[in-house]
Amino acid sequence: MPNIQTDIDFIVTWVDGSDPQWQSDYAKSGGVITPGSNERYRDWGLIRYFFRSVAKFAPWVNMVHFVTYGHLPDWLNTECQKLNIVRHEDYIPSELLPTFNSNAIELNFHRIPELAEHFVVFNDDFLLLQPVNQEVYFHNGLPRLTAGLFAPELSRSDRFYVPFNNASIINSHFSPRACVTEHPLKWLNPCYGIRALQTLCMLPYPSFRGFFESHLPTPYMKSTFAELWEAEETELAATSGHRFRESTDVSIWLMKNWQCAKGEFYPCPVSFGRAFFFSGPSPENTLEAAVAYLRAGKGKAVCLNDGKMSPEQCEFVRENLLRCLDEIFPDKCEFEL
Repeated sequence: MPNIQTDIDFIVTWVDGSDPQWQSDYAKSGGVITPGSNERYRDWGLIRYFFRSVAKFAPWVNMVHFVTYGHLPDWLNTECQKLNIVRHEDYIPSELLPTFNSNAIELNFHRIPELAEHFVVFNDDFLLLQPVNQEVYFHNGLPRLTAGLFAPELSRSDRFYVPFNNASIINSHFSPRACVTEHPLKWLNPCYGIRALQTLCMLPYPSFRGFFESHLPTPYMKSTFAELWEAEETELAATSGHRFRESTDVSIWLMKNWQCAKGEFYPCPVSFGRAFFFSGPSPENTLEAAVAYLRAGKGKAVCLNDGKMSPEQCEFVRENLLRCLDEIFPDKCEFEL
């Protein structure tokens, strides 16, 4: 079967927690920024380099949908023909707004006007590091994914509950042994490395406990969103109605896991990219590893996630990352003024 070439869109979400209007609406809705939640709404300063990396390494992209609460970077070229500014009110039902829940924002992506059937979701801390083509994300019209069974890390936060909520929905429709047995080369592919062994270790369990999530650019199909909304409208509507993230939420990873459970995907190697999380007492150690990875261009994509750091640590890491990225991506692109 020949590979099916089609239009592929990118979606990237961005929030500027320093925007006065956003802060006012957040407070009126009952939100309180705490030291533990600040990183969710902090502008890490990488979005400019996301656009430069796309222009350099994925010039074939059909459209970049820039999803925002309403604020925009002052350097953004809003007249760029490949850029679609998408405000929450453009696609999320008005009765659900305002929303500060990333799960609600992402579960409704399929409602974005003129979104292509095939699209890739980026966070504002994702970058491309090597040239990529359509085949990297979709093969024969199906997404390239890293399928893996996994037991989520235990922690007292919504990040602990959400993977189990996702898995509970998948368990209502599929069984892990049946999924892996029906598509063994997709679930146990050597390109997954140790992840394939982890899947084997999870097979004795009669139900899904969780799935491996790469925290890197992930391809999706609009029809998958529509299918899941039809099958699990109550659950998805409940999450969409939460103005802030809650422990009962499901997330966009449900869409990826559904696609894997159906076997309607092609394997993506774990070497595709790497995620770095700057947190803990010594984020400078992660910074050193991340800068080395960036300069070497080892993977096709990278995540540079700002975790729980003091303001001083955050500024130190940010300045060093931006200095490095300015050397790697020194030129303005079509998405900039």
